[in-house]
Amino acid sequence: MLVSAAPFFVFLVAVCLLYWAAAGSRRLQLALLVAANLFFLARFSLIYLALPVAASADFLVGLGLGRAQKTAARRLLLGVSLVVNLGLLVGLKLVPLLTAGRFGWLFTLSLSFYCFQSLTYTIDLYQGEIQPTRSYLAYLASALFFPSMTAGPIPRQGKLLDQFSKPFVFSAEDGGRALLLIGVGLVKKLLIADYLANNLVGRVFDTPPLYSSLETLVGVYAYALQLFFDFSGYTDIAIGAALLLGIQLPENFRRPYLAVNVADFWRRWHITFSNWLRDYLFDVLPKRRKHPLLSYSYAFLITFTLGGLWHGISWNFLIWGVLHGLALGVVFAWKLWRRLPSPHWWAKLLGGLVTFHFVCFTWIFFRASSLENALAILRSLGALTWSTDNLTPLLLGVMLLAAVFHSLPPRWFEISAEVAARTPFWVQGLAMAALILLIQTLAGRGSAPFVYGNF
Repeated sequence: MLVSAAPFFVFLVAVCLLYWAAAGSRRLQLALLVAANLFFLARFSLIYLALPVAASADFLVGLGLGRAQKTAARRLLLGVSLVVNLGLLVGLKLVPLLTAGRFGWLFTLSLSFYCFQSLTYTIDLYQGEIQPTRSYLAYLASALFFPSMTAGPIPRQGKLLDQFSKPFVFSAEDGGRALLLIGVGLVKKLLIADYLANNLVGRVFDTPPLYSSLETLVGVYAYALQLFFDFSGYTDIAIGAALLLGIQLPENFRRPYLAVNVADFWRRWHITFSNWLRDYLFDVLPKRRKHPLLSYSYAFLITFTLGGLWHGISWNFLIWGVLHGLALGVVFAWKLWRRLPSPHWWAKLLGGLVTFHFVCFTWIFFRASSLENALAILRSLGALTWSTDNLTPLLLGVMLLAAVFHSLPPRWFEISAEVAARTPFWVQGLAMAALILLIQTLAGRGSAPFVYGNF
């Protein structure tokens, strides 16, 4: 069930109406949400109805960690959770490779985000940072939470459970903010990301020899914008949908292309994934105080190599991860030598330009269908040809609009949310209906799958 398509919003409206009607009973609300989660999963494939088995294992592991005192027993319980979740994660990555894609129709939904979220629960319990829940309904409602199941964001399971354990609260401010987020997400996805993908990015990456160096360069820039608006558009819709159910999901993007170095970029891009890598992988890798540069560079490289392979087991994603790991090592070395970030505006501007172009360069490997395809893009860039026949004014206008949209101060959204909250609910509904009609008129071709839905 595509989150940007009409069936999802029909489903969301039905779930919200039933959920709100059951506001007097938290247990009934949780049961409704569990049923909604399972229906959402079944729409992808009936095989995902077995996912509560894995969730039940983590729930029982949590109860065990809450009671176990001996280190050996706690390690054994954590090991069970690691085997279950990493087994799912690695298994679903390997199935397409080992079967040459023959069973792709059966596994249409990646469970990466589910696995990462579930591991936050058992690892945090093992480290003594949270207490286990005894509500099986609350655990299934949060672990299989449908708004974030497809592509995140990745909340800490413990913090999500805290919200499900409290009475349901929903205000006019929440409603206005939720509808605004969903509207913004639809605009990002359907009017910007899909337009750039259909009108330039897909064509350039499919047949790079047919395009000049300038057109290919603009295509790479367009992909950077497409990926951001596609992924952040999904995130906005997911956060808005969750807010309609009284649940707050964490932010996942913070104007990443304004980053002044690669470390700053990863504090702004896919924030919940970056935090997960930091807290559960980077921080546990051994580091020596006597050799900080060597040990931290090694940790960055290992972390982002694995982060790259999470996106897909291929040379492209391996190169993408290694490049970011090496770049973070360079930033760390520079930080040991000089103050970061620099207080000078010109240094920040230069750092921002270098960082943006480094990120765009690595996106070539991320987007290309193969290593040969990535090299073909690089050869096209190196040909130094300057034709602009495929760069229409409308396309360039959409890219300019996207760049401005990306750079808007966060406070502007907060002001818009406050205005939306003061608007009567029926006006908000009419505005959303008008927006959907406008999008349908302008987009016309329907919605493409979300890029991160494949990971």
